[in-house]
Amino acid sequence: MFSARAGFDFAPKAVVSTDGFIRVVAYDNPRDDVGFRRPILAFAGNLLDSLSNAFDVKRTKVKEPGLVIYAMGGRTNDTRVIVRPETRGNGSKVVKIYLPSPGYSDLDELRMGIAKSFIGADMPDWLAQGVLRCRDSETIREDTRFILELWSGGRLPFFPALCTDLRVGKGKAAALPGFVAGWIKEKKVLEKLKTEGWNGKRLAEMLTEEKSPVMQDRACDERLARLARSVLEPGECGDWEQNFFSSRLMLYPPYFDMKFVDGRAVCSFREAIDVGESNLLVRATALLKSREVPLYAIGRGDGLRAAADAYTRFLLGVAAGEKKEDLEKLLKKADSKLEAAYEKNGKDDNR
Repeated sequence: MFSARAGFDFAPKAVVSTDGFIRVVAYDNPRDDVGFRRPILAFAGNLLDSLSNAFDVKRTKVKEPGLVIYAMGGRTNDTRVIVRPETRGNGSKVVKIYLPSPGYSDLDELRMGIAKSFIGADMPDWLAQGVLRCRDSETIREDTRFILELWSGGRLPFFPALCTDLRVGKGKAAALPGFVAGWIKEKKVLEKLKTEGWNGKRLAEMLTEEKSPVMQDRACDERLARLARSVLEPGECGDWEQNFFSSRLMLYPPYFDMKFVDGRAVCSFREAIDVGESNLLVRATALLKSREVPLYAIGRGDGLRAAADAYTRFLLGVAAGEKKEDLEKLLKKADSKLEAAYEKNGKDDNR
């Protein structure tokens, strides 16, 4: 494939990264010292550096390249990036990438191929997509918000199934590979996974430190519950944060088996106005909720904090048994504060 061309006095030449991991082969004019080889080498090297930094992995010198990129001599607008993971005769892995027309290659596909060499040639493509999403803090935040939306709505797949059956995601679904890769990054198990070889069931065990699939899924729930309470972006409030705050604006009895309004274990704030004066349990629960609500607004912007302050004042009024008409005014004010926060967030999203 790369023998010298008839009628030309040049043959394929290669440049290699200083650690020996990347090798770029290309047809170049001998009078051109740059060609496609060095730009491609720099592109691949920079991407591998960013992945290594994100996953706290050091690049060390190797005897054999783990990534070989062939820049072909095409001059058409061929955007294909052909990725071929291979195993050498000695058992070592290599990812070979062919670029038919380097000047037109799909860079996203090229990044995927390079990331494949980073995680290991035998690893699934979705994991390559996932590690790429772990480099950028904004992407990580957006992925986390989307995963929390799926989880809070009961739409997140069973976690062990994510590890074994996940595929490359399109659009927002790319957050799923990003979520699993982010957990790999957090637990620092990528090198261990590469050493042991790909096994989705084993990955679920590594991340959750549980053997039972049911317990693995519960460990995932616990991790997401911690993320839900965390501040994803100090001073900013997205749709997820607002929806999560709104979902907490209900009263629940302090014990699971207690009922306190019409035989139900839930009471809306508006219902609390009607029954609070005569129902001491509702008033006591409102006092507890008044201490909880501000926590959901910490670090999440001025608009949500103002709404939290207004709801806290309302709940303290319910707890104190204030007049119904006064409580209605307080709740209306709190609702308007929350509505204003939603409107501001919508305007910010459309900037």
